[in-house]
Amino acid sequence: MRILHLFSNSKWTGPAEPALNLCVALRNNGIDVDFACAPKAGSGFNKIVAVAQEKGIAPLDFMRLYKHRNPLWNYLDAHALRRYLSVHKYDLVHCHLDNDHDIAVRAAVPAGIPVVRTNHFGTGLPNDRRHRILVASTAALMEPSLLALKEDADHFQFPADRLFVVPGAVDTNRFCPDRSLPDMRKEMGIPKDAFVLGIVARMQTHRHYEDLFEAFHKFVSDAEDAHLVVVGRGTRQEQVGFAPVQRLGLEDRVHFSGYLEADQYIGMLQCFDVGLFLTPGTDGTCRAAREIMAIGKAMVVANRGMLGEIVTHNEDGIVTDGSVTQLHEAFLALYRNAELRNTLAAKAYAKAHSHYTLDYQAACVATAYEHLLRQPVNT
Repeated sequence: MRILHLFSNSKWTGPAEPALNLCVALRNNGIDVDFACAPKAGSGFNKIVAVAQEKGIAPLDFMRLYKHRNPLWNYLDAHALRRYLSVHKYDLVHCHLDNDHDIAVRAAVPAGIPVVRTNHFGTGLPNDRRHRILVASTAALMEPSLLALKEDADHFQFPADRLFVVPGAVDTNRFCPDRSLPDMRKEMGIPKDAFVLGIVARMQTHRHYEDLFEAFHKFVSDAEDAHLVVVGRGTRQEQVGFAPVQRLGLEDRVHFSGYLEADQYIGMLQCFDVGLFLTPGTDGTCRAAREIMAIGKAMVVANRGMLGEIVTHNEDGIVTDGSVTQLHEAFLALYRNAELRNTLAAKAYAKAHSHYTLDYQAACVATAYEHLLRQPVNT
């Protein structure tokens, strides 16, 4: 098989890393994969191109592949892609974002090359006119969850045999508790023997931080050694994070790390006793939840988006309704019962290192490719 992946963005955000990691994993599994992305990032640094090159992928740069639709640039990109596909033979074109999907449908479908789309929303694709047009010309949808699959099957009347659940993946060689990692408790001034809850989420108004801080405020009256780490930043961080923590008198218990990269980020996850995730953000697939599980931590999540599929209640974490009461009860249960916490953590690790690996994801995608190419597709 020879597959062309398209990614219409130049920013290292949302699905950029998952898309690149998938291409690398597919190559490692013997599939001939090329990757095209936006070659320029305005006056800024194009991290997607840089990381792709680090991973041994030379991105194709013959299209603009802007994030947002533009009639002129999309027309020119579609024309460039048609010319490229007439010379370079591919079995499939695999899209990741709305605008590259639009360009691929204009260029690949008329050439008889099936177009595949990965849904990175976590739930179904937006049920609007644009997506109905795109999906109607799409040979297969790779869905991150059963919830997404059911919604897209219903909204777009999409054939069941061309819908595939492909779980999100984590680089489990990096997110591994056996690695030597920075001591982030020491760096953050958190006592070595503290009980640490940790969340990775941008500080935005829709991320339910108000519920988290209220639940944690109740929790500290029962757990004198409890600390909370917030990994992330945001344009509303003063309103959403700093001010509420100060109002609740939690300045010495809540630690804001800001944005972390590389081993500092993984080391921070390692310092958690329990990981938290309350609602999906721009990455609807909630990748941070799987990363925390891969590092071997039990999760407390709210049953929003696809979080109830990532975490199985009382198997590898606790699934709540996201209310202050249920969050507080989950914190107490894991604080008071170390055996339960350790059991859930071990199962979280096992799930991440079996079903959330890059190899497993690549195998699911390769199986979908093979299934699709074995049958005629009418789009």
